[in-house]
Amino acid sequence: MTDLRNVPLSVLDLATREAGATNADAVAGSIRLARTAESLGFERFWVAEHHGMPAVASSAPAVLIAAIAARTERIRVGSGGVMLPNHAPLVVAEQFGTLRALYGDRIDLGIGRAPGTDQATAAALRRSEDALGADDFPQQLLDLLGFFTGGFAPDDPLAGLRAVPGLGDQPEVWLLGSSAFSAQVAAALGLPFAFAHHFAGQNTEEALDLYRERFQPSETLSQPHTMIAVTVLAGDDPDEVRRQSLPAVLSFLQMRRGLKPEPVSVAEASAYEFSQLELDFMAARNARQAFGTADVVRDKLASLLHSTGADELMIASGAAESDARVRSLEIVADLFA
Repeated sequence: MTDLRNVPLSVLDLATREAGATNADAVAGSIRLARTAESLGFERFWVAEHHGMPAVASSAPAVLIAAIAARTERIRVGSGGVMLPNHAPLVVAEQFGTLRALYGDRIDLGIGRAPGTDQATAAALRRSEDALGADDFPQQLLDLLGFFTGGFAPDDPLAGLRAVPGLGDQPEVWLLGSSAFSAQVAAALGLPFAFAHHFAGQNTEEALDLYRERFQPSETLSQPHTMIAVTVLAGDDPDEVRRQSLPAVLSFLQMRRGLKPEPVSVAEASAYEFSQLELDFMAARNARQAFGTADVVRDKLASLLHSTGADELMIASGAAESDARVRSLEIVADLFA
């Protein structure tokens, strides 16, 4: 069995807003969770970009990263990720160059290509329906790296531009993905690769193997380096673990119906009568995640790390309430201690 003690452990957060709470409560909860992660010895704390989701307050990663980094001292803080097609690469370089100026080498920049929202909101972000495709994502990524390094060809239209802050202030850059496409881009550019196993758990091993096979050493990285994000809900009582997991289940089912649900409470989700089809669907979706007491979660995580060969593990909480998210971190930290 994989020795968990040798694996760096990190947290992925969405600044989740609980039922009856405010956006201020959600952001405060994210900061609380980051401080807890730091006290428990976690390596990184990343926030993910999402838009137009009433239960998620992490629409502006750079702003939230600044707040979290200001309230912590050691833990690396970053994006998991910034959805690059939503932004001009120059703006991202300036934002993360500024974060580097403020907090030094504690800053990570995880980059993704999904919109992090629905098509209408994505069109509003990008100010054009013509910009909804991701075909030019590799070029956008090259442009972003160029603003950090100044490595544009002399005939590149961007060669005369300078990101201030940004140039010479490159954070630790990761490519995020849930497909073979992202794996190949990360490999070609010699970047570390973080796979979104928490919502694409059936393709993890295939994507990581492809990344390793095609990896090209770069100035950034000489050997392939991988991380997987896994949904984790660890608790002392199996019944409470189930109760804490139900709001996310109900919200996900509502989103599949095209809805944008308000935060669902534990009481509301517990009272909902799930059909057998819904229960089967969610059981299949969560089969390769880690829900349960400490022993169950340990075995699940060890099995995933063994099958994927991931170098690092990032946990995304499956708990509905802040206290349960904190307790889950404490249990997982004990497993990796």
